[in-house]
Amino acid sequence: MAYIVLNKGYNLQAGYEYTATTDSSLDWGSVPNNTNFYDKTLKQVLHKDSNGLVTSPSGQGLDNYTFGQNQWSKSIPSPVNLPNGTTANGFTFFDNVADRTSGGTTTYDQYDIAFSISITLSGTGGTANVNVNGTNYLATFNTDLATTAQDFVTTHGAAILSDANIRTYALGTGADGRIRFANDSSDVVLNAITITNVTPNLNGTLANEFTGDPTASPDHIRIQYSGKSYEGLRLNHNFRVNFGISVGSTQTLALSLRRFENDSVIGSEIPVLRNADEPGKQFNFVSYTAGASDPFVTGGFWFALRNDSGTSVMNIEGSIGILIQTYYQKPISF
Repeated sequence: MAYIVLNKGYNLQAGYEYTATTDSSLDWGSVPNNTNFYDKTLKQVLHKDSNGLVTSPSGQGLDNYTFGQNQWSKSIPSPVNLPNGTTANGFTFFDNVADRTSGGTTTYDQYDIAFSISITLSGTGGTANVNVNGTNYLATFNTDLATTAQDFVTTHGAAILSDANIRTYALGTGADGRIRFANDSSDVVLNAITITNVTPNLNGTLANEFTGDPTASPDHIRIQYSGKSYEGLRLNHNFRVNFGISVGSTQTLALSLRRFENDSVIGSEIPVLRNADEPGKQFNFVSYTAGASDPFVTGGFWFALRNDSGTSVMNIEGSIGILIQTYYQKPISF
C-alpha cells in the first residue's frame, strides 16, 4: 500500500508529528488536506494544506535539487617536487575548510575530505597490540605480512568501526603488509593509534601513506549515502582536476581516479604531458555511485598523479583545484 494511515507518528529529526506515510510524491494526491505526513523517498515530514499544496510543516515551500557541487582550490606557495617513481595524492594539498571554494560549493550535500593513517607491518612472527581509541586489538602473524593485515581487518574491522567510527582496509602483497585506518571528519583519534609488539617480533610503523608524515592527513572523499535523501538512487559524478606542473623538457606523467579501499584504478590512467610552454593542466573524469555497497561509499576515492618518466625534477606548482559535481537520479529535497 502506497498511502498508509497511522494513529500517530513522530519524526525526531524534523520534530513534527505526522498521521500518514507515503512511498513517494506519486501518492501525495491521496493524502487528505490539512495533514502532516512522512514521505519515505524524501525521508522527511511534509504538510498538505487546506488548498492541497504540499509544503514543509513550517509552511515553507519545498526545494528540489538536481545536482550538488563541491570545490577546493588554492595556489601552492612553493613548488612541490614529485620524484621519479612516486605518486602524489591530489587531496593532500588541500585544507577541507580553508581551501573550500564557496562559489563552487552548494550549501547542501557538502562533502568533506576524510583523513587516514596506516600501519606498515614488520616482523616474521608473533603478535602485536594495535590500540585504537583506548582498546587493544591483537594482530597475529599468519604466513606473511599482507595476510596478517587482512586477518586483522577481517577479525577487528567491524568492532573498530562500531567503537571508534574508524574504517579499516588491508593492503599490500607478501612482505608488504599495511593496515589503513580512515575517519570521515577528524584526525584526532587516528593520531592516537599505536602498535606495540607482544611476541616475538611482529610490529609496525605509523604514517600517512601518501605524505609519509607520521600523522594522519586529509586524503580522500567518501560519499555519505545511508540516510541521505537519495539513498537507493544512483548518483552520477563529474570530476574536474586541475594542477600546475613546472615547464620543462617533454615528459609524460599519469593521472588516475582510484578507489581508496585498495588503490585500484577506476577506468585507466590519463597520460599527462609536460612541455616547455604550458604549466597548467586540467582533466575531467566521469563516474558514479550505484548504491550503499559501492566502493565510493564503503571506501571513497582519490586522485593520483604518478611520475614514472625517469626524471626526478618534476615540480607541482601554481594553481591547483578539484571540482566534484554530483547529479541525482531524480530531483532531491534536502
